[in-house]
Amino acid sequence: MMNYEVVYPRSSIERKPLLVHVPHSATYIPESYRDQICLDDTDLSTELLAMTDRFTDQLFTPARSCGATLFLNKVSRLVMDPERFPDDQTEAMAAKGMGAVYISTSDGRRLRAASFSSRDRHSVMHDLYWPYSNALQDVVAAQLDQFEMCLLIDAHSFPSQALAYEDKNLARPDICFGYDAFHAPKELIGILEIVCKQEGLTIAHNQPFSGSYVPTCYYHQERRVKSLMIEVNRSLYMDETIGTYSANYDQLAQVLKKLIEQIGLNWG
Repeated sequence: MMNYEVVYPRSSIERKPLLVHVPHSATYIPESYRDQICLDDTDLSTELLAMTDRFTDQLFTPARSCGATLFLNKVSRLVMDPERFPDDQTEAMAAKGMGAVYISTSDGRRLRAASFSSRDRHSVMHDLYWPYSNALQDVVAAQLDQFEMCLLIDAHSFPSQALAYEDKNLARPDICFGYDAFHAPKELIGILEIVCKQEGLTIAHNQPFSGSYVPTCYYHQERRVKSLMIEVNRSLYMDETIGTYSANYDQLAQVLKKLIEQIGLNWG
C-alpha cells in the first residue's frame, strides 16, 4: 500500500529546491490497521478530531504554484507518525505512548489493542514507516543533487486549547514557527515574521511546538538541508468541535498564500 503521495509542480512552473511536507492531515485508517485499534468508532472519531491537522494539505497546496514539491501522508498519524524517530529509546514522545507507532491516545488511554505486539509494531514500521521515510529522503536527495540545497516546510496545525498530553503553560499564538539552529533558514524566518505581523497575526517561535522535521540521515549532518515548521492555530480556519471549515477559512488561506509566495520569492 502506498501511504504517501508526491506531487510535483506543474510542468509550466519552474521547480525550486522547496519541499512541503504535510504529515498529519489524513484521517484514513486502512481496515487492516483499524483492527489493531481498540477504540470504538465514536471514540476513534473524537481522537481523530483532536490529533488530525485537518485541511493543511489544502492550505499549503498553493506552494505548487511557487515551484514546490508536496509530500503528503495519506494515512492517519494514529496508524504511523512519520515525524517520530524510529527508535522509541530516542523518541521523547514514546514516553507518552506516542512514538512512531502510537499505543496511547492524546488523553492517555489505550489506543492499540492489548494483543498488539512488538512483531506488530515491526510490521507497521516495515510496511509504512520506512517506505515513507525513504521516499521522502529520496526527494530531498534529488533536490540536493539538482540545486545543492533544499528547504523543507513542515506543515502543521494545532488546537487552540492544549490537549491533555501538551504543556498548558506554553504560548498558543496564531502562527508558530518551529526550527532548530542547525537547519533554520534564519533570513526567511524574519521575512515571514514581518508578513504575519502585517496581517495582524500573533506569532511565537518554538512554542507550543519546537523544531522541524529533517530526514534522519541529514539531521544535524547536512547544512544544505534547511527546515522550517509552520504551525497554524486551528481556531483561525475551522470549527474545532466538529472538524469543518469555519467562515474564516478563506481569509486564513489567503494569508498562508502570501506566506508561501514569500517563501517562493526568497528561496532558490
